Amino acid sequence: MSEEQTCQRCGETVELDQEDFELFERMHPECFHFAFEHDLNKPGLSVDENCGDDACPAGA
Repeated sequence: MSEEQTCQRCGETVELDQEDFELFERMHPECFHFAFEHDLNKPGLSVDENCGDDACPAGA
C-alpha cells in the first residue's frame, strides 16, 4: 500500500492491498458488509444483530 486508503463509510484508514480495497468499494470488509449485505434478507436489521451470514461481524 503506497498511499493512505480511507474507508468511504467510516473514514478510518484501511489496510488492504489496493485490489482488495477496490473490490470492497473503498471500504473495510466489515463496512462493506454493513453497507451492502447485512440487511438484504431482513431490511432494517440492526448492526448489533447477526444477519445469519457466517462472515457477519455482529455474529463474532
